[in-house]
Amino acid sequence: MGELFFLKSIVPMWWKNYNMKHFIFSLMMIFCVLSCQEAIQKPEHILSEEKMAEIIADFAINDQSYTIGGNINSENATRFILKKYNIKGQLFSDSYKYYMTKPDVLKDIMDQAQELIKAKDPKAEAYINKKLKENPELPPQAR
Repeated sequence: MGELFFLKSIVPMWWKNYNMKHFIFSLMMIFCVLSCQEAIQKPEHILSEEKMAEIIADFAINDQSYTIGGNINSENATRFILKKYNIKGQLFSDSYKYYMTKPDVLKDIMDQAQELIKAKDPKAEAYINKKLKENPELPPQAR
């Protein structure tokens, strides 16, 4: 009985007259306003799509050489690639996170990177096409 009195004193008088339609309308408006915002704000400094494609292509080539060679220090290779393009790791990470929230743009970046890899190594084209035929639903990041 004491608990019920406590609840009655907490609930304001206006809540008793509050219509359920108003509540649902208010809730929907809040969701609409929040859904219009981007998942991640665009960073102040961001790499262009072309630069991202070049860097990702170099990372992919480096990753493949690490798989084949085995004795390559991947951390040093990553630093070398970032130094080659004169960028900091944080800038690349921020740009990549941002582009991950834009699937269409990221797909274009990955397609550009794939074309760069094919241009640098013509033998890679046959391998890429073979893998795409085996698994056509492969997401762009995994190609």
